[in-house]
Amino acid sequence: MPEDALVALFTELAALPSPPGDERVVADRVTAYLRGLGLDVAEDDAGERIGSNAGNLYARLEPSGEGGTPLFFCAHLDTVPPEGAIEPVLDNGVIRNAAGTILGADNKSAVAVMLEATRRLLSENRPHAGLELLFTPKEETGLHGAAAFDHEQLRARIGYVYDQAAPIGEVILGAPHAHSMEVRFHGRAAHSGMYPEEGRSAIAAAAKAIADFKLGRVDEESTANVGIIGGGTAGNIVPEWCSFLAEARSHDPQKLADLVREMLEAATFAAGLEDCQVETEVHKSYSGYRFKRDDFVVRLARTALERTGYEPSLKMSGGAADANVFNERGLQCVNLANGMAEIHTPDEHIAVADLEAMVDVTLALVETAREAHAA
Repeated sequence: MPEDALVALFTELAALPSPPGDERVVADRVTAYLRGLGLDVAEDDAGERIGSNAGNLYARLEPSGEGGTPLFFCAHLDTVPPEGAIEPVLDNGVIRNAAGTILGADNKSAVAVMLEATRRLLSENRPHAGLELLFTPKEETGLHGAAAFDHEQLRARIGYVYDQAAPIGEVILGAPHAHSMEVRFHGRAAHSGMYPEEGRSAIAAAAKAIADFKLGRVDEESTANVGIIGGGTAGNIVPEWCSFLAEARSHDPQKLADLVREMLEAATFAAGLEDCQVETEVHKSYSGYRFKRDDFVVRLARTALERTGYEPSLKMSGGAADANVFNERGLQCVNLANGMAEIHTPDEHIAVADLEAMVDVTLALVETAREAHAA
């Protein structure tokens, strides 16, 4: 595929809005593309179970010969919700959105790259040890598509996602564990001008709790955040209720447990100070993982990057990707940076050279895996 055709594929996908839960139009386009390559595409029932109009898409290429290590590649079909039209434009070798909202390079650049690499693998009759493709919905809201996928379908035990907004060459050795918290304070309503003494302010309780939280970067491995807050009914009524959503992350599961406990204790203490009640719910968001530089899945990535002219850079991430789900289920899946930048913002962009380069990296991964055997 000439470079302009790869650009056309990516911009076509990017221009199709696909916020979490509404991936149908992009799923249909990806399915049509894969079937045009002669591949069977299976769509599971995950959509019905996670609240999406599309399920996980799965396709497999049988090995072309004996030996080697089969691979799976995964990319997600959804984007954060766009706040307007998406009009991808090519400007000086860089693709941006001219319409003032996200571009969707996260993660449609990976989708386009994996599709094009598969096309070249087939059209050029390149030998391989087996390849599986998975495209998931609702990643942005909690890795839901990957979590709903039956990973037992995968024959490969080694996989890659391209979901790190950083220069090509960055290899993610680890991602954090995370918990979400919903905290709701119950006070007592009263007229704020006539009988304020009779009221119990749920907002005051929530404010005291949040002020006591360790937020932002707690330490080198841990972060915490309060992202949504709401409460009260009118400006002249002592607020009877207030709730907020928070999260905590850490590469160390014990640190995460301690951080969550401290936040819950702070909420309970604040409720007591304001003579309010508090209800809390804690949910596991996802499990973290950690690789060593010499683990097989990392060595394959390092070799493939070196073959395509990139110096591997081993990093830790503060975010999650579908790789978290696969690693929790006993597979080995590494997240690789693919050059996308300013994701989730109106300035999101990706260079055409990086799209092309990631096709080469993908083919190098396949070639390297064909020559290697997992220990």
